[in-house]
Amino acid sequence: MKSEAYKPAFTKIAPYYDTLMSFVNYPAWVTYIENILALYNIQEKRIFDLACGTGICLDLWSKRGYEVYGLDKSMDMLSVCKERFIHMQRGSVNLVNGDMRHFAFSSKLPIITCLYDSLNHLITVDDLFSCLQSVYDTLKRGGIFIFDMNTIHCLRDEWGNSDFYRRDSNIDSVWSNSFDPVTYTSTLKLTLKIQENGATKTVNEFHQERGYRLSLIKDMLAKVGFRVDLYRHLTFEPAQESDLRIMGAAEK
Repeated sequence: MKSEAYKPAFTKIAPYYDTLMSFVNYPAWVTYIENILALYNIQEKRIFDLACGTGICLDLWSKRGYEVYGLDKSMDMLSVCKERFIHMQRGSVNLVNGDMRHFAFSSKLPIITCLYDSLNHLITVDDLFSCLQSVYDTLKRGGIFIFDMNTIHCLRDEWGNSDFYRRDSNIDSVWSNSFDPVTYTSTLKLTLKIQENGATKTVNEFHQERGYRLSLIKDMLAKVGFRVDLYRHLTFEPAQESDLRIMGAAEK
């Protein structure tokens, strides 16, 4: 059961999220996705990012000449995203506060992305299927949905039942993971100790991710109407259950 001491995911950590994720090579991800777009002959430069968070990838897409749109359920994360674009002096970004399980857009789009295991946060098959259906309905004919997911192997064997301790700039963090082998669900209790203005601030958040078998991911995408290829992350080699992270390219 969720402890009252732990706040919902992606609320209180929003101002510190970019510091916590500073080890991620986002430019390499964006370049890889552009290679996917070239492989599938997607030329229109309009991109809609689900669970866009603080907008690091939106910023990189914008710098590369894309018209960018983002959706996120967390107003806290979207606030950081807005500030990013103001700071970069590129005007406003097209942002929507919404639920990726149920969304619609005023026009059909050529590219939709959902990155950094955001789909794993949908912890029921019905929720994941609903998201995939909304994506399909929002894409143009010939458009593409590009996403990544953590595998069951990652959640079970890499994260497992363990505590990780990290230091990032002025933040000490404890990542306490537990894995349910029946539901393939990983539960994270995240605690941050932040040094600010000579004082220590504590932030607690509760996160959950579910792993899905690759066959189930393919079946759900096919049922919606997609043609899909699953790759080992950052490669064009076929994905395996033994990978930690996989990438999907689903064509409408």
